[in-house]
Amino acid sequence: MNETLRLLGIFAHPDDEIGVGGTLARYAQNGNDVTLICATRGEAATIFCEDCATPETLAQVRTRELECCCRELGIRQLLWLDWPDGAVASIPMEEAVAQLVPHLRRLRPHILITHPEHGSYPHPDHIAVHERVVAAFHAAADEAYRPEFGPAWPIPKLYVRAIPEAVFDMIPGFRDYRVHLNGQALPFRADPDESIDCTVDCRESVERRIAAWKCHRSQHNPNGTFSTMPEEMQRRIFAHEHFRLLAHHLDHDLAPHHDLAAGLNSRHG
Repeated sequence: MNETLRLLGIFAHPDDEIGVGGTLARYAQNGNDVTLICATRGEAATIFCEDCATPETLAQVRTRELECCCRELGIRQLLWLDWPDGAVASIPMEEAVAQLVPHLRRLRPHILITHPEHGSYPHPDHIAVHERVVAAFHAAADEAYRPEFGPAWPIPKLYVRAIPEAVFDMIPGFRDYRVHLNGQALPFRADPDESIDCTVDCRESVERRIAAWKCHRSQHNPNGTFSTMPEEMQRRIFAHEHFRLLAHHLDHDLAPHHDLAAGLNSRHG
């Protein structure tokens, strides 16, 4: 496939995109068309800076932070769903799919990336976004579903972010780190190394990912794993990003690969 690759990421909160930031930056800087849809404005998050936001201004601040991040990563277009932070599951599935499918049919992505079914860590918003994106992936391809939303578009490939066991071995304290949410301590989830379908080389874009994370100042937990990690270690760990191919509309299954465009051909234009 020789044409420009259209890549779409859909994530729950501003800063969730950082988990695949090197990949988004790599494909953007190679001339591909990268779009990001963020489900919420992150207005219910903990504020980790005294001078940058208040509960009343946090949605506006996090909006600006994600705009900054997109500039650093080279993302062409940023769209918002304005679903409620912390309550994405309250959006009925039918309503959510009806909001997502027009975007999918208009943007016609070759590659769609979202949260895994376990959320990477079990944040209810991550899991709810995953469920709604998967449903929209199938609905967008169904000619009988809401033809007024435009021609059906069978998205060639749906990937979810993965964190292989090997990454946990590289990061001191990562297995024991917990995200604290509503009184719960949520662990990150490792994916078996053999489940990884695509590993993207991000060495040329890792500096963009590091710069993009700096945009999300309100979310820099001083005790967080990555806040205390030297940049040199970040460069080594973020040199590769990993994905599972959750669903596809290809002619055949794929062996493990290193390019999100693997398996695409001229019929996927």
